Amino acid sequence: MNLSGKRLLICEEALIHYDGHFHAWVKSIKHINEQAGVQVEIAGSKFIHEKIEKDLSAKRVYSKNSWQNIYHCPQAWKRYLGVFKHNRLIYKESKRFLKEIDPVDCILLPAARIHHLIAWRRLCKKYLGKKFKRLVIFIITSEAEYNEDYSQYSFKKSSNLIKHVLRSFKKEIAKGEVVFAGDSHITSEEYKTLSDVPFKLFPSPGMALSQVLLSPDEQQPANNELVFSILGLSVYDKGIDAWQEAVIRYLERHSSEQVKFVFQWAQPTISYDGKRIYPDERLRNSDRVTILENILSEEDYTTYFQNSDFIVLPYRLKTYFNRTSGVLVEAACSGIPVIVTENTWLSWAMKEYGVGITAKEADVDD
Repeated sequence: MNLSGKRLLICEEALIHYDGHFHAWVKSIKHINEQAGVQVEIAGSKFIHEKIEKDLSAKRVYSKNSWQNIYHCPQAWKRYLGVFKHNRLIYKESKRFLKEIDPVDCILLPAARIHHLIAWRRLCKKYLGKKFKRLVIFIITSEAEYNEDYSQYSFKKSSNLIKHVLRSFKKEIAKGEVVFAGDSHITSEEYKTLSDVPFKLFPSPGMALSQVLLSPDEQQPANNELVFSILGLSVYDKGIDAWQEAVIRYLERHSSEQVKFVFQWAQPTISYDGKRIYPDERLRNSDRVTILENILSEEDYTTYFQNSDFIVLPYRLKTYFNRTSGVLVEAACSGIPVIVTENTWLSWAMKEYGVGITAKEADVDD
């Protein structure tokens, strides 16, 4: 497809560092569009890593990142206040940037939620047809609450806010000027049910879509060892604590087998009851375990990823029953088998696009 002369603006407040998948998504989207002849502008965080800023030619626009839970409070009214405060900030900073640049054909929000949607509703009224012709809004989080066996879902009262905001775009959606999208068929269907607004299903913008396999010189020497890696954010939702216990049990029972384990543990792991979980000393003291307690550069992440024989994704159902995983997309595109939690989007995607096995949620023996 030749899109020469078209202009795309990607707005992502969480484009700061290499942790998470914001950088990988934006880089892949930029690469895919530039191959089609599109001129791409990127509005990232004011605190973006200098190397990312240079590599992506990104602009420093957004002063706060709502994905860092900066508005999380026990009191509901304070959380609502945070939603409106952040929308006001997004409106102000996006408006300033839009006034500075030439008009674009399309604006893409790769990871939007209620903290952004009200601002962009206002920006559409002011600038749609003037500073941009189309707005594509990618929503990756879910508003649904499921029953115990995840066979049925409902919506909490607080979902009424995003429902009304989504519906306020109906006129623009009908004209094709605004597009809501997701990368999970489960989540997209939830939002259709909630708001009666159509959602398009797009492929996940994973880094591996443009990832080059390591050359033989960069790979580890061939041997009979199998490497199991858990990479990405070390948050509780991703089950790193359960995988830790499973590895400890395995090492105790199989002391001589040629198997190694890699843990990326760069963020605090806080359980749902507020308890912090640390890497176990038995893992630290094992010569068969590597614990990476720093944010990896793109090059280091690629090296550990491509040197893995299995990628482990023991994600919890509470968050990942219906959500996609950038790591799984990377694994599928790279031809690396995965271990995923059963009855999740990950298990569906593994069967559709990759190879691997499933395990019961947080079951260290399974």
